[in-house]
Amino acid sequence: MEVKKRRTKNNEKMNVRDYITAAIMYVLMFLVYAGVGAPIGMTMAGSLFVFAACAVVWGTIFILLFTKVNKKGVVLLFGLIWAAMQLMSFWGVAIVIAIGAVIAELLWDKLDRRKFSTMLLCFTVQVIFLYLGMTLPLIFMKDMYLAAVSAYADLYSTVFDMLIGPMFFVGLAATVVGCIVGAFLGKLLLKKHFEKAGIV
Repeated sequence: MEVKKRRTKNNEKMNVRDYITAAIMYVLMFLVYAGVGAPIGMTMAGSLFVFAACAVVWGTIFILLFTKVNKKGVVLLFGLIWAAMQLMSFWGVAIVIAIGAVIAELLWDKLDRRKFSTMLLCFTVQVIFLYLGMTLPLIFMKDMYLAAVSAYADLYSTVFDMLIGPMFFVGLAATVVGCIVGAFLGKLLLKKHFEKAGIV
């Protein structure tokens, strides 16, 4: 019994192969962000829908990652990497994203990771906090934020004007919808992987 528990515990840990798989998936996500999200984010109207658009494509990548590396830490790792990248722009963004990563990892740890609903929830929480990381610091720390991203100060100043009102919630709702669509699309495309892994 003790040996069995030790084996189960060891299986919970990410190994070298898992880190390589995760790294490949993370690179794909960042490429999607650069190819899809960044161009959309350069327009005033599109800036609030960056993560909604990315989530539709990310869904398949995230679900594949969660299927291949169904272990503790995989959710947290993505959020912390993204948060670390945002330290180069503004620390407030990084803090919000890191909080989201911790919350998503706690859910990943406590809920049944073999269920699609858990994958959907953790994916959605991660992406929602990416959206909140972009918007909340701009709302509550506008001057500091704009000073940190001076090259895009005019754009973000205009986005701030949009956020003070219903558009914040429109962008948030669009992000949630994008996550749901992306995750179910991923489930559909990866049906064989789900059946092989016994995920419901």
